Amino acid sequence: MLNWDVQEVRKYKDKPFDFKEQLDVEKDLKERYSDIISAQPVDVSGNLFNDRGLVISDVKVAIKLTVPSTRSLDPVDLNLEFRINEAYNIDNIDTEEIEDYAIIIPIDDDTPTINVYESVIDNILLNIPTQVLTEKEKTEDIMPSGKNWTVISEDEFKKQKEEEHVNPEFAKLKNLFKDEDQ
Repeated sequence: MLNWDVQEVRKYKDKPFDFKEQLDVEKDLKERYSDIISAQPVDVSGNLFNDRGLVISDVKVAIKLTVPSTRSLDPVDLNLEFRINEAYNIDNIDTEEIEDYAIIIPIDDDTPTINVYESVIDNILLNIPTQVLTEKEKTEDIMPSGKNWTVISEDEFKKQKEEEHVNPEFAKLKNLFKDEDQ
């Protein structure tokens, strides 16, 4: 389940170790992020290859999630497709000089395994957008409202603040020519 012993991966020195799996990750995702309504099985494919004491992963992930709209809490289907590129330090090499990889994960000597599954779960959660809207909310720019209240956008809020902001010195002058207007 996307978890390989380092010794098994070392066997693939001259060629990449390819994998392709479909996994049910719904339970694990909901444990870490309770807002997820449902998750279809995730399609994971990719390869691992050895490079100077590192095992490099190139993983493609595709999943369909159902999450609540951040505006109305209505269910929204969300299709996520992304890649994960990480390096696993299997030989305890000095990684300060290596700038090729943004993420280098040290492998513990007690349990020498490469756990791509955890990386997939982490990255699914990281790829959920902070703002999720239904199609109707996107096209019609609908904001929630209730009795005596309504949600407004930041632009509307700024516009209201500009209109409300009156210099008190000018407010005093407002009545200066009151008699001439009549």
